Amino acid sequence: MDKRQKTAIHTTPRARNVHAQTNGQTFGQRMRKLRDAQKKSLTELSSESSVSRGYLSNLEHDRSTPSPEVAAAIDIALGARGQLAELVVPKSRSRTTRERVRPAQLPAAVRGFVARREVLEEAEAALATHEGVIAIDGPPGVGKTAFAVTWAHSIAAQFPDGVLFTDLRGYAADPPEDPAVVLGAFLLSLGATPSEIPNDLGGRAALYRTLLEGTRTLVVLDNAVDADQILPLLPGSPTSLALITSRNRLSGAVVHHGAVRITVQPMTAEQAQELLRSVVGPRIDADPAAAQAIAERAGRLPLALRIAAERANLKRNTPLSALADELTRRQPLDVFAVDDTLAVRTVLSYSHDALPPKMAAAFRLLGLHPGGPIRVEAAAALTELPPEFALGYLSALAGVHLIELTLRDQFVMHDLVHSYAQELALEHNPREVNVAALERLVHSYLSIGAAATRLLWPSRPRRPLDLPNHNLTTLTFRRPGDAIRWFEEELRMLVRLVRCGAQWNITSVAYLPVVINEMLFHRRAWSWWVPALRDALTMAREGGHRDAEAWMLETLADAGIDAGDAASSIDLYREAMTIRTELDDHSGIAAGHVGLGRAYCQLSDYDTAITHCETARQISYHAGDSWEHAVATAHLAMARAALGETVEARELLTVVRKTFDEDEDFMSAGCASTLLAGLAESTGEHGLALRHLDDALATFSHVGDLWSQAHIHSRIGDLQADRGNQRAAHQAWTAAAELLNGNTEPTATQLRQQMINSLKEDQ
Repeated sequence: MDKRQKTAIHTTPRARNVHAQTNGQTFGQRMRKLRDAQKKSLTELSSESSVSRGYLSNLEHDRSTPSPEVAAAIDIALGARGQLAELVVPKSRSRTTRERVRPAQLPAAVRGFVARREVLEEAEAALATHEGVIAIDGPPGVGKTAFAVTWAHSIAAQFPDGVLFTDLRGYAADPPEDPAVVLGAFLLSLGATPSEIPNDLGGRAALYRTLLEGTRTLVVLDNAVDADQILPLLPGSPTSLALITSRNRLSGAVVHHGAVRITVQPMTAEQAQELLRSVVGPRIDADPAAAQAIAERAGRLPLALRIAAERANLKRNTPLSALADELTRRQPLDVFAVDDTLAVRTVLSYSHDALPPKMAAAFRLLGLHPGGPIRVEAAAALTELPPEFALGYLSALAGVHLIELTLRDQFVMHDLVHSYAQELALEHNPREVNVAALERLVHSYLSIGAAATRLLWPSRPRRPLDLPNHNLTTLTFRRPGDAIRWFEEELRMLVRLVRCGAQWNITSVAYLPVVINEMLFHRRAWSWWVPALRDALTMAREGGHRDAEAWMLETLADAGIDAGDAASSIDLYREAMTIRTELDDHSGIAAGHVGLGRAYCQLSDYDTAITHCETARQISYHAGDSWEHAVATAHLAMARAALGETVEARELLTVVRKTFDEDEDFMSAGCASTLLAGLAESTGEHGLALRHLDDALATFSHVGDLWSQAHIHSRIGDLQADRGNQRAAHQAWTAAAELLNGNTEPTATQLRQQMINSLKEDQ
């Protein structure tokens, strides 16, 4: 600790009195006499007393008067045995001896302020139990200042000795306010004269606490940068209250000063609508859909909402839907700006510029993330940091609300913050730095996706990917349920990553749908995935990745069959098989024949379908690919069943199920049981169908596949309803709907809605 820091911590100022003197001799004169007698320099005295040399000089020349604490320190350093200390006897602060100034410094409350009931309740509870400090934190633009000022107006009457207010400019373009400067202004507001205000921070802080002792004063400290900035500004009296706002969580104030912390979140949809209505007026009610779109695009942040509302007011003859469309088309940071001081971009820049350089660089790289929750492994890949360091950066950024930690322990970046971080990455980082970061992210997900697929479909052979060694830390999955959960949580993120990689011309992104191909076929979330598959196909061709190109053609063909477009799928399968032949990939050729078998089944050309499935079985058998052989056998069974050969079909499917059971390939085994159930249902054997569905349900429950469990429950419900067992049907449909609760993937939401409709119709 340097001398300046020591002085700031240990030096306290004089009390409010005139120059201390006894028998005509001032404190400064007596101190100088003792120092001269001991031949001690000011530098030596400063070191021994921890009082700055400049302040000692002011004392000797009677330009300042010390506090009792400072006088005692100098007394001890000079060995005065109390002779100096007794010269400083502070006068008690008395309202009868001097009229005290009552400051009233709150700025005007925000026009059209929309109360946050949940935040207000927290604040009222904190006020009832506070120990001197209430800290309000939250992301930029969320309305911390508006709430603090408005609430301070409402409680000001409870603090009859006045209200002090300052903007600490913690995240402004200029440097944050110096606490010493703030204290100087506060002391003047409290009635101190300029000559009475000490020069150093410690002296001013001590005088400030002295003046507030025993009072009920409200001190509003807006936009604090950290705990160090606010500590000298906190009243010492428990009857006063410091109300602080910051983007930082101010953990130091919470830990060391018992501050009650309140976090302000973005507005609810209803609050956002109310805010827009308070500024725009009844036009909001005339087009609620447009108003909702504006609110969502603004992230329900009051700052952005007010800017959008003012924009709407400037265009009174323009429909709100036009503004909503504009927000959808344009970069939101460009739209939400009326001038440099009210731009969301400017507000966010204050936070970014206050970060240490390495953390600012990490923040910019995180802006390249495609969106959604940011896993620690993803942050590590983007920033090229070990996971523990990446976690530390994420936590620190969450501490200043540039990233938020959700209730599910996920790190997420607000849309507007993400847009800003991405903008900074494009502006400050060389393109090769951004591309390298995204390549690491892609390769991280390739490794994780491949590991999850191997665990869930262990019998399917896979050729290892030839990827650069980035020494990336990836997830490990101990149980199938962990891998399934990862797939479900990351399904949308993987779509975004493929599309993002294509925008940056990162051709290796073409392999992402390859390594998770089984899950894509199993989940059939084609409304999300088809656009990404087309991007991946482009990247495969751009990078000359012929095997990935074949995979994408086959997967697009699979999606086409599910969409009922078998004719187009046939062309895609044949194009893929041409590439497979070129690569001498026998398993791939067999997969193409299986696809053609499915397509011709859909076209009711069962003889041709059987021919392709038989060909696939032969090729896969000679290639030693038991998984593809079993898949070809399953589709052969379905083609034969369509021709009425149900006995042969059942025998084939039973063999398939046994093969997958022996290989402990539970996902495939569950699908085989589902096919057996469909076969039994087609022959009117509903009891047998239910037993097969129960087997499938047990299998999918074992691996923790909620989507498949819901699908099986829906099938059970339909079968039970056909048999007249309404109670069992209701139980199954309810179970399916509950399993899919919260799943936003369109196929899942559609199935859930079907279950709800079935329950309603059957009431």
